[in-house]
Amino acid sequence: MHHSFGPDGSRHRPLFVVGVDGSDSGLTALRQAAQDAAAANAQILCVHVRPWPGMCELTACLAPGAVAISRECRDIIEMEAWLHCVQTLDPLALQWEFRVVSGRPDRCLRQIADAEQGDALFVGLLPRTSWSRWFHRCPARKLARSTVCPVRITSP
Repeated sequence: MHHSFGPDGSRHRPLFVVGVDGSDSGLTALRQAAQDAAAANAQILCVHVRPWPGMCELTACLAPGAVAISRECRDIIEMEAWLHCVQTLDPLALQWEFRVVSGRPDRCLRQIADAEQGDALFVGLLPRTSWSRWFHRCPARKLARSTVCPVRITSP
């Protein structure tokens, strides 16, 4: 993404980084970022993080055809995230970009927000049942404790 910088090195337009994952919580974060970007005349950088496979997923890959199915599922989720961006941002005529990276969502979003000098980071809060909080760590909760640019957490 190319940002316009002034003579003093400051950027003319704010940049909002949004974590999109094809889920309802990601869509809520995207909608909030779009609303705020329209008011602030900001650019939006939508980031879809393809998480590395977990232990269960790696074990399942031993089954014939499992790798192809896993890859296809990840592609579908990525396409859903991109489609949310198109349907939400294009009608508002906002300037935006879609980027896909691989890794841990909290780390990738934090690194991109820092590298791009983001003015705000929007992420959705994943709903967690009592048992899932032991097995799944929500990236939004980790980002809220980080020192990255202001983090806006939304919930569906």
